Amino acid sequence: MKVAITTLGCDKNTCDSETLAGALKAQGYTFVARDDDADIIIVNTCAFIKSARDEALIVIKSKLKYNAKIVVTGCITVKHRDLIPDGVEIWEIGKHSDKKLLSTPQSYVYIKISDGCDNHCSYCTIPSIRGPYKARPEIEILDEITHFANLGVGEFILVAQDLTKYPGLVSLIQKISRVKGVQRIRLHYVYPAGITQGLVNEVITNPKVCKYLDIPFQHVSPRILKLMNRKPDNYMPLIKKLQSHGISIRSTFMVGFPTETDEDFEILCDFLKAARLDFVGFFKYSREAGTAAFALPQVSPKIKTSRLRIAQEIQSDILQQIYKEIIGQIVKVVCDFNDPVLGYSVVRCEFLSPEVDPVIIVNKTLQVGKYYDIKIIGTQKENLVGELV
Repeated sequence: MKVAITTLGCDKNTCDSETLAGALKAQGYTFVARDDDADIIIVNTCAFIKSARDEALIVIKSKLKYNAKIVVTGCITVKHRDLIPDGVEIWEIGKHSDKKLLSTPQSYVYIKISDGCDNHCSYCTIPSIRGPYKARPEIEILDEITHFANLGVGEFILVAQDLTKYPGLVSLIQKISRVKGVQRIRLHYVYPAGITQGLVNEVITNPKVCKYLDIPFQHVSPRILKLMNRKPDNYMPLIKKLQSHGISIRSTFMVGFPTETDEDFEILCDFLKAARLDFVGFFKYSREAGTAAFALPQVSPKIKTSRLRIAQEIQSDILQQIYKEIIGQIVKVVCDFNDPVLGYSVVRCEFLSPEVDPVIIVNKTLQVGKYYDIKIIGTQKENLVGELV
């Protein structure tokens, strides 16, 4: 039986798809890239917000034309089964567990160290979909990392709804860094209120840890943060401290949260200009039934769209300023992709995370998974251009 898997949503879903694929491979299934070659088509869905559910349904319905069994798994199966078309088989989240089958390039792999969340942000459906926080056993994580390191993967991206909730996170990072073959450890989704001095010290001093943190601030207005059920704090001292040690910061911010005023949004814009974060994603608040924010007075769609555009323009200007400052720098990169026909490769340095950040283009065919020294020589739209040194 031949299987094709489509994964929607976040990198944690990627981990789930890879785990499922590993279990199916152990049972004798094979995998194909094209849906029209498959006997079974699996869609692993996201349902975090309405746009994600809409995308999932479009993708699911697009698969119905194939002469194959259609299977849906992931978040949409938990609370929105009524949306799934008749005749589509449903598999539960977490039904399968085994060695993962890598779906990313040989250069990196996502390692999910926990599932679920106990933070209960007032806009978020994750606790009701994924359940309460559940940490994976340390030995299980280390075994998985050792497995992929033995296969030649060098970069390990730790993912969770909130990495900082993991008991003994710093100790885990230290143990991972001692696994033979591990070259880089990248930390995704570090909840700002959970960042300890010990974690900061580990990022600064451990040469295996990327000088890069994904910190989802979501907002900076104290009033809005309180309504979000997130701890209001002055993030600037933390940001400047990290930046002083050469640590790149990626974040996400929400615009149009219920009751967000012009003043609240102005606070956010001023923060972006002062913080000069390296990479930022913005999204409009999505009103989700069952969340505490659902009952709050809503911001109009027109205002949300306007604020999104303004915030994106501010950050785009900041990114171009940052790019000008790094032209001429020599950085160590790993190759994620090459095109022998066109003669170019896509590479990343430790300050760039795959899929969400820009990339560096090199006009040579390099080997995927191998590391090189390159010099940044220019830009190409949102991406950088480099050459071998």
